[in-house]
Amino acid sequence: MRLIKSPKEVDLIRKATQIAGLGIIEAMKSTQPGVYEYQLDAAAKYIFYMQGARGDAYPAIIGGGTNAYMGHYFYKTDVLKEGDLVLMDYAPDYRYYTSDVTRIWPVNGKFNEEQKELYNFVIAYRDALFKYIKPGVTSNDVLDKAAADMKQYLVGKKFVKPAHLKAVQEGVQFRGHFQHPVGMAVHDVGRVHGVKLKPGMVFTIDPMIWIHEERLYVRIEDVALVTETGVENMSAFVPSSIEDVERTIKEKGLIELRPAIALPIKK
Repeated sequence: MRLIKSPKEVDLIRKATQIAGLGIIEAMKSTQPGVYEYQLDAAAKYIFYMQGARGDAYPAIIGGGTNAYMGHYFYKTDVLKEGDLVLMDYAPDYRYYTSDVTRIWPVNGKFNEEQKELYNFVIAYRDALFKYIKPGVTSNDVLDKAAADMKQYLVGKKFVKPAHLKAVQEGVQFRGHFQHPVGMAVHDVGRVHGVKLKPGMVFTIDPMIWIHEERLYVRIEDVALVTETGVENMSAFVPSSIEDVERTIKEKGLIELRPAIALPIKK
């Protein structure tokens, strides 16, 4: 019952995903060097509550620079720095249903060449995985075909650093890009690995790479709904292309419009 979602459940997960995406977009707009991780959390939370969510589905993962390397980093205490990327993984509790959306973007609003190479690989992997999702196939079918596509993608590609080439080559072999069910819990019950996919299944596609030498982690995450004829990316509206991400960051966000004010404490 939890694995195959009803049309009403799909509607609730879609709404939760839309709210998650709007929160992440607001955080993108609010990003600049000197902003704190917890302030991006505040910007997204504002959107969540304004859209009728009850609050968090899970503590926000917001990691600038090497903090993202720690996986489920949730302290959110550090300042965002020029030249770093910031990763945000966050979703609301909306009428007892949730989502799971992740984006990563440059703190200063512009990807440098090294970041572009790694980021484009992750985006290409996401697109390759979605291409093969449909009823009747298994996660292994999807992963095998997507990995074959990504091997071709890397032919002739150059990377600024040898460690980056090694990371993406290892990423091609990694099997964790096809992730977990989503529903009443962010890691919902039921299996999506080793079983044939059916309409109504909802799970995450989560391509990622690690550059251990630099304690760097690059990842995005989207919510997949298996339909009668294929797949719907519920979070496709959340900016993911380099052009869309950089354009979004240029817009003014809540933190710029309503900056934090240091209040004097009267004795």
